[in-house]
Amino acid sequence: MIKSMTGYGRGEISENGFHICVEIKTLNHRFLDVSLRLPKPLSGLEDKLRLRIADSIKRGRVEINVSLETYEKSLDVLELNSDLLNQYVTILKTIKDKFALSDDIKVSDILSLSGIIEIKNADIDVDNVWATLDKALSIGIKNLIDMRVSEGIKLKDDIMNRLDILSNIIDKIEMRGPIVAKEYKKKLEARIKELTGDDFDQNRFLTEVAIMADRTSIAEEITRLRSHISQFRNSLDSDMPIGKKLDFLTQEMNREANTIGSKSMDLDIVNGVIELKDQIEKIREQVQNIE
Repeated sequence: MIKSMTGYGRGEISENGFHICVEIKTLNHRFLDVSLRLPKPLSGLEDKLRLRIADSIKRGRVEINVSLETYEKSLDVLELNSDLLNQYVTILKTIKDKFALSDDIKVSDILSLSGIIEIKNADIDVDNVWATLDKALSIGIKNLIDMRVSEGIKLKDDIMNRLDILSNIIDKIEMRGPIVAKEYKKKLEARIKELTGDDFDQNRFLTEVAIMADRTSIAEEITRLRSHISQFRNSLDSDMPIGKKLDFLTQEMNREANTIGSKSMDLDIVNGVIELKDQIEKIREQVQNIE
């Protein structure tokens, strides 16, 4: 089952005195690129989170936001910097005595001084938190993958329809090939007779027609195009990440279409190639979003 690279998943768990919410958003990217936003007390769990994500997601830009609340105590603790306070008070008293100031030192004056009250993270058992975080992460990943699979089904349906259109266009181009050769032979013969009459070298004429037919033959390109389409269809039924393979096949189909266009001077075939390239480009746009 193919998966889209875009999706969103959310998981929440409340247990062991913690409430944890994990939000996961994924976007298109050539490789796996994980971006994490964690509360400071959980920064030590970053490596574990990255490994869990890599087990479930193989390709795409992954943005994860984790929020943490506790029921038993605050995550932040206020602490008094006693050493710094003593230095401030000593300096303030020195200023007061030196300049004969009458005002007393007030608590409000002290609290306005920088660094007296410090905010620090409370001690948290990260191993205990991980058990809860892992559950929330699992829920978020499941919801994310469900959405990516749902989007992948839509992508597959669209691509399969376009592959059918490609096959029909290729059939028309292939049928046109022999007709073009016969038309070329007829036009060349008429032109020669116009210039020389009925007396001309038939062997040389047939050789020229054969050379032109070989030069403009698109049989190999048609065969390769059909092979690429067959591989494309088979790949769409795979459970493995196939985005890069499909991107390669799309490039190869576009290459074959360009070759057919460069070989042919027939207007119908050229128009068919334009339709081919249009459908291939639409497939390529969809493939950019497949994991």
